[in-house]
Amino acid sequence: MSDLLIAMRTFVRLHEVPNFSRVAQEMHASHTTIARRLDQVEAHFGVPLFHRTTRRLVPTAEADRLLLHARAMLDALDAAEADFGPAKDQPRGLVRVGLTTALGLYYVERLGELAERHPGLQIDCAMTDWQRDVVEDRLDIALRVGPVSDDSLVVHPLGPLARRLVAHPDYLARHGVPASVDALGDHQCIAYAYGDMPARWTIDGRERLVSGLFRSDNSEAVHRAALSGLGIALLPAIRVAADMAAGRLALVLPDCVIAPLDIFAVHPSHRRLPPRARLVLDFMKAHFPASVCESV
Repeated sequence: MSDLLIAMRTFVRLHEVPNFSRVAQEMHASHTTIARRLDQVEAHFGVPLFHRTTRRLVPTAEADRLLLHARAMLDALDAAEADFGPAKDQPRGLVRVGLTTALGLYYVERLGELAERHPGLQIDCAMTDWQRDVVEDRLDIALRVGPVSDDSLVVHPLGPLARRLVAHPDYLARHGVPASVDALGDHQCIAYAYGDMPARWTIDGRERLVSGLFRSDNSEAVHRAALSGLGIALLPAIRVAADMAAGRLALVLPDCVIAPLDIFAVHPSHRRLPPRARLVLDFMKAHFPASVCESV
């Protein structure tokens, strides 16, 4: 790839994440090399692209204008390489996917099928229950829970993700089985919540505050706490199906109504989705766990 193309890719990334050190680390280059590439783009087009201070890198109006051309050019190059290059018949390369913990673990267990069909793919899973910034974190695809109203993202509905109230049989033996939703207030509820935000469960159409001796902002930690007998947890059905079948967890209040989580896949609207990322998106759509959700 020519020096100018590399420099243009560097410029685009600097515009997305205006931080020399961050971009240098991502591109496995020195701070000096990144600065030199930016100088090359500025010299080529004859305009300043960033206001540089010791603390900040601020894009100029010219940088905003050039960004549109740069993205279009690089997208066209990527499309041409996909059409004529070795990836034409067998897409290959790295795909970065932002996944929630529960769905991420579900998909990881099924990636063998995708790897067997497309051995040239590399999947980098950025797995967290926090909502990642698609552009800043350089994600090709990311999952979102609930409606997405961001015009900068292309949205693909995946489906509803069912949830279940569960507890370890030993916990229920010690504390009793709640006979109604109102009785949850007398139990240890394992809260999935962030920071000091109150934990709320919506059951039978009514929102209820819940609390207990343990809470976490990670669904897998909540899952393991339930398996340890710390209380009643509200978890995705895909995480508890095997535990319920093996008797490690028991269903609590099976007749109550718990609305599923609507799951969407998103990717940036400003750039074309590469064929390798399209393969992963299609895999996620085809393997979304709707049947598991309905059967547990």
